[in-house]
Amino acid sequence: MSRLIVILVSCLLIFSCASKPVKKSENPGDLYVEGVNLMKAKKYDKAISKFTEVRENFPFDPMALISTVKLGDVYFDRKDYGNALSTYEDFFKAHPEDENIPYVLLRIGECYEKLALSMDRDQAYTLKAIERYTYLANRYPSSSYVAPAEASLKRLNQKLADRELYVGEFYYKTSQYNAAINRLEYLLKKYPSANGLDKALHYIAMSYKALGDPVKSDEYIEKLRNEYPKSTVNKPSNIKGGRQTLKSQNVDPPTVNLNSSNRREIDLRPQIVNASTEGDAIGATPGKKNGRQTDKDKGGLGFIDKSKPIDIVSDTMEGFDKEKMVIFKGSVIAKQDDLYIFTDMIETYMNQESNEISKAYAKGNVKIVKQDRTATAQEAFFDNIKREIVLKGDVVVFQGQDKITGNVITYYINEDKVVVEGESEKRARAVLTPRSKTSEK
Repeated sequence: MSRLIVILVSCLLIFSCASKPVKKSENPGDLYVEGVNLMKAKKYDKAISKFTEVRENFPFDPMALISTVKLGDVYFDRKDYGNALSTYEDFFKAHPEDENIPYVLLRIGECYEKLALSMDRDQAYTLKAIERYTYLANRYPSSSYVAPAEASLKRLNQKLADRELYVGEFYYKTSQYNAAINRLEYLLKKYPSANGLDKALHYIAMSYKALGDPVKSDEYIEKLRNEYPKSTVNKPSNIKGGRQTLKSQNVDPPTVNLNSSNRREIDLRPQIVNASTEGDAIGATPGKKNGRQTDKDKGGLGFIDKSKPIDIVSDTMEGFDKEKMVIFKGSVIAKQDDLYIFTDMIETYMNQESNEISKAYAKGNVKIVKQDRTATAQEAFFDNIKREIVLKGDVVVFQGQDKITGNVITYYINEDKVVVEGESEKRARAVLTPRSKTSEK
């Protein structure tokens, strides 16, 4: 009896399933059309559901292939480039000979391009985009998608060239002249049609000059003049003797030093020792004995103290392990004991061996405060290797009633010396208030 009941129940179940009507919407063609209409209406989630249903329920139907490509398009239109890339890549690997492959390759390149980071960061996605665009152009030269791919190739190669120039200029501005030459000569060879090669020639010439090789320097200067006669960097003031003036071009050569083995601070109560066409050299601070600064006279901005930690807060922070660099952006505040640095952006570079901050570059509305000493500038460079602190752009330094202004103010830490440079039409200036002996005690 029990066996009979089981058979009867089974028959009822079979009959129930067989009698279930098939919905019209389960047709793959209808599902695809519904998905396209939803995509046009920007109802992306519902469109994704329709195209996914076609792929999963009708895997062997021709509409499944078209729906897969369209699914990638929905993700792309929704700016979900990660899922779009994954969908397109899966299609390319599974159906490498499909007629939609040229379009899919273009889309893959566009996804990588959208995901690529800015010129000053890692360019892995940029290289992958170039790889896909190049494959499309070589494999399907007659495709209508080759023209936009070639336009993208030109743009991305320029981006890579800009990065090489960025790195080369950074090496030059941080006195790594051999590294600058190697990087910039590679740029000239790898991207001969790129924009900005005049700047590369200029920095190569200046690097050879700094290394004491005037023959090679003149060679590149002559090449710069001949190949780029209208270049803005092809000027005598930029390529001849004398102190070179470099304008910031958002290449941001970092140079800060917030760590040191010995604490030596600069007193901003200077005496004018010498005056030149570059500005006033300031040094010989009072209160020294035998060329050494006494504890009583410790003052100045006192940026450097290895024994104390540095706290940096900002709106955003980006770290680059390969370059050993950390970038802080947006309302940046760096604090070490009673020293405060306020700025729009700070790039910090770590020492490869000690992993301590060896150099840094602050840019935009720089303000440095320590007790009664305040300095403001557009840029500030801190270099622990050279033991220099450089303030640039409308520099004003206060200590008490004393005031120093100039276009560039350089502190030579080991020498306890300050050099102030004025602009050509505006001389450097120092206003010093005499102190009584009692006030100096």
